[in-house]
Amino acid sequence: MSEKKWLQVDKAYEFFNYCYKGNQKFSLEELAENTGWSLSTVKTYLRKKWASLVEEIGGEFKVTEVIATFNQTTFRQHQSQKDGVEKLLHQIMLEKSISACISAIEIYNKPNFEHREETFSILMTNAWELLLKSKIVRDAGEEPSSIHIINKGKVTISPSGNPKTISLGTALNRLLSNGSVPKVVGDNVRLLMNIRDDSVHFICGDLELSTSIQEIGTASLKNFMTLTMNWFNYDFSRYNFYLMPVSFFHLSDMTSFSIDSSVKTNLLSYLKHIEKEHENDKDANYAISLKLHTKLVKTTNEEALQVRLTNDPDAPEIILSEEDALKNYPHDYNEILEILKNRYSNFKQNKVFHDQMRTLKAEGERYCKVRRLDPDNPKSINKTFYHNRVIDQFDQWYERVRVK
Repeated sequence: MSEKKWLQVDKAYEFFNYCYKGNQKFSLEELAENTGWSLSTVKTYLRKKWASLVEEIGGEFKVTEVIATFNQTTFRQHQSQKDGVEKLLHQIMLEKSISACISAIEIYNKPNFEHREETFSILMTNAWELLLKSKIVRDAGEEPSSIHIINKGKVTISPSGNPKTISLGTALNRLLSNGSVPKVVGDNVRLLMNIRDDSVHFICGDLELSTSIQEIGTASLKNFMTLTMNWFNYDFSRYNFYLMPVSFFHLSDMTSFSIDSSVKTNLLSYLKHIEKEHENDKDANYAISLKLHTKLVKTTNEEALQVRLTNDPDAPEIILSEEDALKNYPHDYNEILEILKNRYSNFKQNKVFHDQMRTLKAEGERYCKVRRLDPDNPKSINKTFYHNRVIDQFDQWYERVRVK
């Protein structure tokens, strides 16, 4: 593709970002004028390349949140038809990192997998290593030597003839020292590394250890997603990024993570000691461990969301009351507003912001839930509560305050 055509692609990317961040609609004529493409070319791309990127609303067009998954280089890759654009090194490593993370989740959530925690810890530490190296490589201008092991001024070569790269621990220390990774995330990753390194000693089942490791793994997934989105603006909406709670397993299933009694005691003591150090951390974006609770509750509450898993009408029911459902919507409007003010350097409570909030509210329970303040009083006033997805969405529209 010629330089002129690449320039037009870059102009399209800039135009789409401008319209998306400002929540502005546009016409195809405006797009053609801003990019230099003919109207027929724009219509062709609309059909072939932008089916998920641009949507038509009342004769005008609007950019969808898909644009947030691109940077200038990846948009070029998406746009090119015949001319290939090689992926950058950090992009290749990032994709492999996310693949390892997804594999870790899939293995852990298999119903009959006898080594779920061992395998999860191995794959998840691999995902972290690739993610941190991807960050280092991108920050170094795609220079591969930034992650090579250097000894006496020379690159250390492996027996296969390839340059050896730094370990997860070294990569982690680098990013901790420059403030890219919060301390709580570093300690969480080190816990996973310790679990991975000790896994060779496991020889018998233990439910307590499985539960503790599941809590650490859940926090690790949250930390992984948060940093990946902050660093690379990556869109995780296509994935189910969670671990099945331990309480969903039968006790007979919990035999995979195993260790003799003395080693188990040492490991549990170490895990709890590190968790204790972070019990008063205030940054909700990162965690050392996360506990998940499930329970079966019988209720006659009319506002309960009822799910029956059997055709037997006399069987127990799994009930989620409205109060349980609202736990997923922890913020009212004022709390959301305070979070956004503290989170972004360019946030303004103006018309653009109010239009963005109306757009999110229009999508219903994906972003918010309306309930009566007095559920038993049909005349009670309503109040809107917001999901954390609202904050994730605003991350695509505003600049985060940089942590020094």
